[in-house]
Amino acid sequence: MRDYGKVYTAFWTSEDVMAMSEDERTLALYLLTCPHGNMLGCFRLPDAYASDDLKWTVERVSKGFSGLVEKGYISRCERSFWLVITRYLKWNQFENPNVGKAAGKLFATISPPAGLKALLVAALRDFSDTFPTAILDKFAAENGLERKPFETLSSSVPKQEPEPEPEPEPEPKPQPGANPLVEQKPLDAVVTIFAYWQKVMDSPKSALDDKRKRIIAKALKSYSPADICKAIRGCSKTPHNMGQNDAKTKYNGLGLILRDADHIDRFIRNDAGQARACAGSETIEQTNERIMRELLGAAAPAGDVIDMVPA
Repeated sequence: MRDYGKVYTAFWTSEDVMAMSEDERTLALYLLTCPHGNMLGCFRLPDAYASDDLKWTVERVSKGFSGLVEKGYISRCERSFWLVITRYLKWNQFENPNVGKAAGKLFATISPPAGLKALLVAALRDFSDTFPTAILDKFAAENGLERKPFETLSSSVPKQEPEPEPEPEPEPKPQPGANPLVEQKPLDAVVTIFAYWQKVMDSPKSALDDKRKRIIAKALKSYSPADICKAIRGCSKTPHNMGQNDAKTKYNGLGLILRDADHIDRFIRNDAGQARACAGSETIEQTNERIMRELLGAAAPAGDVIDMVPA
């Protein structure tokens, strides 16, 4: 994670930036300064990460990314969430050969799709004379790119013949006024929701295994992706579930949050700050503790984190 990002004052007077919408400008500025970026201007950024950082809905973030792609500010793969800021290296050139070598080591560790990495290679050739050319030549040779030191960004992208695909089944047309997030394909919603949970719960090493896929898919049958994200955020706002309990244990796994409608509804209310009056004198924390006893059958060892992988 980097400590800062550099923005020139010319950003605000650039014709390209002035032609952007307000959300597109904000998102463009965020990309230049966000903690997920790096010295190459090529990094992976799921919609859910930006949504949490900017406190925007996922739909709003997705629309902003689409606008920046259309205006040529970035190139982005919607499946892998990798992106390249088109002219990042023009304004953020490496200060000396040592920084160039450090950038070469970073280049070897990132894994965007080949097309995006080819764009990065072209930008490095155009805007950096301190980056090790041997690394660029090796990538070009391995990916069938011609070695042209002054090739442009557009000419450097490998042209791939489209692979034959089975004819897709017709998809139902969206109804006017429908929510785009609800209408996305189930797998996309599952990936987005899991990425949001990873971000909110600070669990980047957790894996989206089959069990978690089934848990999210089951919840999607009754709730929209937006509501499920609200439930996840509501859990993060509940002190008992986040470890402020006698056992010093976090109860913030997807298996608990999305266990059933009662759990989802409770955490959505917690997100909105609306505490439910429980039966008798039972508080929300006591209710959660009782549910965990029912779920586990016994008290979990102190310090355990349920359904989480340590960062």
